[in-house]
Amino acid sequence: MSGAWAAPCRLLPLLLLLFHRTSAKGSTGPLQCYGVGPLGDLNCSWESLGDLGAPSTLHLQSQKYHSNRTWTVAVPAGQSWVTIPREQFTTSDELLIWGTKAGRPLWPPVFVNLETQMKPEAPQLDPDVDFSEDDYLEATIQWSPPAWPRHKVLVCQFHYRRCQQMAWTLLEPESKSIPLDPVKIQDLELATGYEVSGRCRMEKEENLWGEWSPILSFQTLPSAPKDVWISGNLCGTQNGQKSLLLWKAPGHCVQVSYRLWFQVKGQELIPQEAPCCSSSIPTQAEWVAVSAINGTSWEPLTNLSLVCLGSGSAPHGVVVSSIAGSTELLVTWQQGSGEPQEHVVDWAQDGELLENLNWVRLPPGNLSALLPGNFERGVPYRITVTAVSPGGLYPAPSVWRFREELAPLVGPVLWRLQDVPPGTPTIAWGEVPRHQLRGHLTHYTLCAQSETRPSVCMNVSGSVQKITLPNLPWGPCELWMTASTIAGQGPPGPSLRLHLPGVSTCGTRYCPIGSGRRSPILPTAIPASPM
Repeated sequence: MSGAWAAPCRLLPLLLLLFHRTSAKGSTGPLQCYGVGPLGDLNCSWESLGDLGAPSTLHLQSQKYHSNRTWTVAVPAGQSWVTIPREQFTTSDELLIWGTKAGRPLWPPVFVNLETQMKPEAPQLDPDVDFSEDDYLEATIQWSPPAWPRHKVLVCQFHYRRCQQMAWTLLEPESKSIPLDPVKIQDLELATGYEVSGRCRMEKEENLWGEWSPILSFQTLPSAPKDVWISGNLCGTQNGQKSLLLWKAPGHCVQVSYRLWFQVKGQELIPQEAPCCSSSIPTQAEWVAVSAINGTSWEPLTNLSLVCLGSGSAPHGVVVSSIAGSTELLVTWQQGSGEPQEHVVDWAQDGELLENLNWVRLPPGNLSALLPGNFERGVPYRITVTAVSPGGLYPAPSVWRFREELAPLVGPVLWRLQDVPPGTPTIAWGEVPRHQLRGHLTHYTLCAQSETRPSVCMNVSGSVQKITLPNLPWGPCELWMTASTIAGQGPPGPSLRLHLPGVSTCGTRYCPIGSGRRSPILPTAIPASPM
């Protein structure tokens, strides 16, 4: 018997010392223990203390009901927590709990009051959210506390955030289960998605919070779009292309449907419904208003006049400049003769869909705009400045600009027109597509080459698209053309082969016989006829 008691006796002085250092709460030091709910299991977790390592055994000693009865719980290797089933202890008991490794205590024991040191489960949030329609928007959310004895009060806190944001806003003051009042979130924005969650604790356990509830997502009342604009050449030659009314999406996590009213010349208002965020503009429409379906009763409609007014009041002198070290563009202009209520600057990449127009609005005294975005090198952008008044629109002519010009990617395609007069070749070519030109055209270069002599080249004005070669001698020749911007000359386009019947050699001025290698020599200009 003396051998069996020897080890516990040797540990007695150490345990007594540790008991004197016992925490009055179960959360001080590396070991933390708490009950889950009023009738749940006991959870204990810990952090390793350097070389001491993790415990292999937890010891629990009753201090209230069982006169220092002690029992143990084995800890699986490598595990930093254990769950002790409810059946192993008495409700409302008080425990001392400590851990050992190889029979040696690792930490001071913690004191756990099973009646108070409990983490409640999460509250339940009602998904049916009510909204006020006063001067500010307020959401009211009903909630239910977790299962708990009715005479004991729980304190719960709630926080919320915009959808897809990281930071939470904590609601003050905290709520209590008795009396149970709804959660109110004030100063919200219309047509916006929000998330809310809550957690609870016992009234006297200020730091022992339960887990956060699952997130409740909700959407505030829809609203009419604040920013509507037009995509397409509404005030010019449309060439069969439709114009669209566009508005900006209300934000992430929100779905809104809209109702539009168009006033068409000589007709009654035409209502129609549309999803976000575009609608075709009927021919001869003069005015449009937009509202949100199921929106608030106190929010006004958003309206825009679609009447195109005289060009005399339109902005003029539009200049687009790139900014060193930036991917943005600066647009400046001079105000027309009218007094607009605002200016709108819109822009789109060449070939972009009508729906992908971008725009910014500016007050009337502001005659410049820094267009945000990553404008790419060598990409053409169409930019339009429009003065807007209650009576209609004053658009300036659109301009095409590049953040930085590059050399063309391809050359023009040549073809032969009917000889006028007979035997005098006339050559025409197509424009290089704007997205392949990658800059403003400065000039063309036309080159000619016979079978045996070097090529000769000449510059041709960028304002013409055909040329007559009146003195071209008989024989085989090959022609090709390049396009140039301020950034440089592009590659040659497809070759055009000519063969005029008669003498089998070309004259040295226009089709010299040489080695056949293309070279950028620029002799005198070949006579050209304007388009």
